[in-house]
Amino acid sequence: MSEREKGFTLIELMVSLVVVGILLLVAVPNFGSFVAQSRVDSVKNKLVSSIALARSEAIKRGVAVAICRKNPDPAQTCVGTAVTGSKDWSDGWLVFLDEDDNQTAAANEIIKVYADIDDASTIQYSLGDVIVFDGFGLLDTVSSSEEEFAIGDTADPTIGAGLSIRPTGRIRACVNWTVSAATCGD
Repeated sequence: MSEREKGFTLIELMVSLVVVGILLLVAVPNFGSFVAQSRVDSVKNKLVSSIALARSEAIKRGVAVAICRKNPDPAQTCVGTAVTGSKDWSDGWLVFLDEDDNQTAAANEIIKVYADIDDASTIQYSLGDVIVFDGFGLLDTVSSSEEEFAIGDTADPTIGAGLSIRPTGRIRACVNWTVSAATCGD
């Protein structure tokens, strides 16, 4: 009787490689969508937390607190003070006290900086460069309708999310978000 050799045969190894190859063919295309959805969710969560922070600080301090889109340079400054027109917020944003009501962030007024936004993320805000909450936590705006953020991903244009800020200052995630039209259907 001879002892049997231990190990894999060439056939067993080839079958294993075929199984691994099939699994990769199924998993890799879905992984890109998973990563894109993860980026969108991350940006959405950062926006929700920064808006909630600004609103709660306005109520707590009894003064206006604003959020502005950040300059892409390293300086912690706002891009502008426009309150109309859709603007790109993909470079990040600042949460700051606006006691002097000038809608610009001085160094001593900054509460928090959000600048670590992934390059593949896109963020559009429907009404300009600045969001201001008054001392009661209400949205200080000329609009009586909801203001919206459209969040997307350049790697997968079918992935996206929407956030809506009501004039009362409450924020909600759009359940029936239409990516192609960038509208909240609920």
